[in-house]
Amino acid sequence: MIKFTAHSSAPIQYLNSDAKHLLRIIGKDDSSAQGIITEEQLPAALQALEQAIEREEAAPEAGTGSPQHLPEHASDHNPHAHDADDKDGPAQASVPLRKRALPFQQLLRQAQQDKEFVVWQA
Repeated sequence: MIKFTAHSSAPIQYLNSDAKHLLRIIGKDDSSAQGIITEEQLPAALQALEQAIEREEAAPEAGTGSPQHLPEHASDHNPHAHDADDKDGPAQASVPLRKRALPFQQLLRQAQQDKEFVVWQA
């Protein structure tokens, strides 16, 4: 787990793989066990996240086969449709970046508004 904190916000935690993905998006070294996003870096970090979200949403979704692309009633006929929700693995990839990054974006925005920095630590 990697924890992100800013003085004025509650800390948030992500699984290592998710946190490292977010760190790569904002241009930080994801191999570091700890680091800082300075007040000056926050606007660029937020912009990079939004651009990554837009790229993901613009990408063709044909053939993904993820549960989110099935009609709502499709899982009613498949008793195993939600089995993947209980495991780490391919089902995790079906969570859109917009949803996965939301707590992180909120933390960054609050830190920017309060003129603070954000630190992370494994």
